[in-house]
Amino acid sequence: MTTSRLAAFLATMNLLWIPCLCADVQKAGVSSTSSNRQLLSLNFTNNGQQVAATVGQRIEITLGTVGPRQYGEPQISSSVIRLDGVALATPVNPGGPTFVYMFEAAAEGEAQVKIPIINSQDQDLTKRLTFTVRIRVGSAKTSPAPNAFTTPDQTNSAPWKNASINVHNSLSQTFTPSLPMLTALEVELVVANAGPASSEVTMALANAEGQPLAYVSKTVQVTDCGHVLLVLPKGGLRVTPGQIYSITLNSVDTVFAWKYVVGGYANGAATFNGFPGKPLSRVTRTTFLFRTFGTN
Repeated sequence: MTTSRLAAFLATMNLLWIPCLCADVQKAGVSSTSSNRQLLSLNFTNNGQQVAATVGQRIEITLGTVGPRQYGEPQISSSVIRLDGVALATPVNPGGPTFVYMFEAAAEGEAQVKIPIINSQDQDLTKRLTFTVRIRVGSAKTSPAPNAFTTPDQTNSAPWKNASINVHNSLSQTFTPSLPMLTALEVELVVANAGPASSEVTMALANAEGQPLAYVSKTVQVTDCGHVLLVLPKGGLRVTPGQIYSITLNSVDTVFAWKYVVGGYANGAATFNGFPGKPLSRVTRTTFLFRTFGTN
């Protein structure tokens, strides 16, 4: 999982017009919010601390700097903590993006999460800004409530007939939510070409005007690419039911393809070459296989 990939995708999508919110390092306290399950939110003020979590809990670490230096790939000392994805905090700061690292507490135990500074020539500053936190995971005292991102909203349920197009082409699917909070999106991928055991897929969410709302990047295993869940940070994103939104997928290589069907989902359509892009077919309407999740 590389944060530089997210930054590169941002440039590829040509969305750097977003207003700058400048700060050297984002500072805020530990907070816990609830979207059916407690979310543990951390940032640079928690550097060097030990915090507690429970099995199944989601953990988000928000970090940002200005200038060429950025936070890089997390180093996790134990499988107790699992990295689920990395998001760009929005509005995006072109002077130095802020990343939201999204984890899940997978098992009881303890793990150290270290997130280093990259692209910095100042060794003292690099050492001072490198983020480290130790997370102790205990058992949940009660059965966890279902997560908001398991409640389906929009679904393309058409049967797949072996059609797919490579994600390297920058593919988009429009959809029309019926719930006011969008919490996650799921896409159905298939292995298209031989390559590494995993590949990074980046998703951009935009409104009907193409204004960016969210970016999430996830490392997907070749052996587990059929249903890829991309969870939005901060408990989800407010959307307007009945309005059109778009999902755009992209990858640096050609390992994965996105499954599509002729017809299918009635409240949106598939395109390639980004959003708004071009129809996959000039003669028939096509749609990618996907689901969205939300809550009230």
